[in-house]
Amino acid sequence: MKNSILVTGATGFIGKHLIKKIHNYNIAVDKNGKNVDLRIRKDVLKMKRADIVIHLAAKIPAKKNYSKNIFFEHNILGTLNILEYCVQKKIKKIIFVSSYVYGKPKNNPINEKYEIKPHNTYAKSKVLSEELCKIYAEKYKIQIIILRPFNIFGDLQKDNSLISNIIKSIKNNSSITIINKNNKRDYLFIDDLIEGIIKLIDYKCKFEIFNIGSGTSYSLENIVNLFENKSKKKIKRKYKISKENNIPKIQADITKIKKEIKWNPKYTLVEGIEKIIVKNTK
Repeated sequence: MKNSILVTGATGFIGKHLIKKIHNYNIAVDKNGKNVDLRIRKDVLKMKRADIVIHLAAKIPAKKNYSKNIFFEHNILGTLNILEYCVQKKIKKIIFVSSYVYGKPKNNPINEKYEIKPHNTYAKSKVLSEELCKIYAEKYKIQIIILRPFNIFGDLQKDNSLISNIIKSIKNNSSITIINKNNKRDYLFIDDLIEGIIKLIDYKCKFEIFNIGSGTSYSLENIVNLFENKSKKKIKRKYKISKENNIPKIQADITKIKKEIKWNPKYTLVEGIEKIIVKNTK
């Protein structure tokens, strides 16, 4: 019998892709089909029991001028209530999708033992959520996996990321602003992330942390050029230099996840870009 899986954040970018690929899943909704507010514990505890939780739900940075407290309120309290749900329902395993938490590294590539230095409030909320997971794993013997994605990209992405802005620019013939164009980032295609999550469902552990990325980094300017080349459209661009939270290079060391679950990225950045362009130009 297959494990039943509760997916939080199923309507988000990653969640939409995930539920297309897994079976026997529940979504964090109440009996009327409305999304459960994970900040309200009594509602969380009323949810149907599952064997495994994949916890994706989070308030992410966006164009909206969010209060910084909103990340703590949603992300930490939501994670705490999901952990309590797991204790109450005797859930055996959680996969918690965290974020990039290493700030401005002195060296690249970055492995899981690298010093944690969250560079914004969102990342801090994820780090504190990770700490809660560790406490619950030790106290209640729940199997917990922390997955730290670097830059994920793909179709259906609607946040204020570089690649989602490039897609809007191609569709609308509008301009984009590139901040610190020579900064390098590690981009992983969404299908590769989903495959990693699915492989972790059957991975046995007490408490583990995995980085997940491509293991390669590209400059932001280079990424825009690749989209231009593949779409055959000129992308209007403006440039801006910012010293706030400026991180010149990010590159994931993915040795651990490759070894432990026999996972490897299947898509290069160029192949991922080609798939996005095809889906957005039909």
